Amino acid sequence: NTEREDARKARRLTIENASLFRELGLPEDATYEDVAAKTKHLIELTNELPKNEGIKKKIKIEIARDKIYQIRLNERISGVRSEQEDAARVSKLEEEGIDGLVAMTTDSVDDIIKPKKKLRIPLVSPLVEYIQSVIVPPDDAWRNRQLVIWGASTLVCLLVPTLTEGFARVNWLPAGGMMGYRGMPGMADTGQGYNPFRGKRNKKHQVQAIGIAVFFWVFAKSIGEKIVMGVPAMAASRSVEWFKFALVQAMMGSLCLFIQTYKEGEEGADLMI
Repeated sequence: NTEREDARKARRLTIENASLFRELGLPEDATYEDVAAKTKHLIELTNELPKNEGIKKKIKIEIARDKIYQIRLNERISGVRSEQEDAARVSKLEEEGIDGLVAMTTDSVDDIIKPKKKLRIPLVSPLVEYIQSVIVPPDDAWRNRQLVIWGASTLVCLLVPTLTEGFARVNWLPAGGMMGYRGMPGMADTGQGYNPFRGKRNKKHQVQAIGIAVFFWVFAKSIGEKIVMGVPAMAASRSVEWFKFALVQAMMGSLCLFIQTYKEGEEGADLMI
């Protein structure tokens, strides 16, 4: 019974190994170095995909790699791979000499199974990771929509200067609404007109979007003030407030182009606010 069970385990390992190697496009006799190099290349290719799709592909590749490492470790412990590895060492020694043999040898199983920990700085590292997660390049439809919204509202305030002060106080609000609305199911439904605040909008990612908008709005206003007042011709103009407003509009519009706090499948619960 024990022998049959061991044989079944060996067959299962072989089948799983073959499937994982096919998934990564590698031969079954690939070395640890081959697996590492191939997965690194495949992960680099995911950077060219849309953000959400790229993350999913990267996770799938890393899972396959880790499973291969675990299976190889189990095979090594059980002695299944000893003969294959001995033959590979002899071949390596004949082809590349002692240096090649040393290069393919590892003394630490932990280096294979456990990835090295990245340096993490409290507060800073999570913040950087969050910022990276919400940056999503815009498609043509979203880019055109932002150009129309921010461009038209800025032009209206130029034509009707009395509106500038009022708009300048609240342009963080539509920015937060649009960033929290972007990517949500039903976003393309504009049958009732475009309104990022339509319906119930009190999800966690929407509150995060408002927070980002307010913080960036304060920053944009200080930059706009500094730029306009630093140019004498603009500072002395009757349209000085509009110049400041236009700069803030441009920065808020740019922010809306690239920020998306909603993540597919993460609906979240309503917040009690």
